[in-house]
Amino acid sequence: MPSRHPARCEICGRGPQTSRQVSHAHNVSKRRQHLNVTRHRVLVKGAPRSVAVCARCLRSGRVKKAG
Repeated sequence: MPSRHPARCEICGRGPQTSRQVSHAHNVSKRRQHLNVTRHRVLVKGAPRSVAVCARCLRSGRVKKAG
């Protein structure tokens, strides 16, 4: 069974957003915009733990990577 990509950041709680894709002929269809969420080993209360973290939290320094 393949591993699923995490859909929600465990630090800030951000999840997938919905929007509309509009073609040149103005045909409109719904779409989902997924975050760049990956699993990283980070320090949580001083102990290393594997959590799903979005790219914004990694760049802004909200988490400290373990290792």
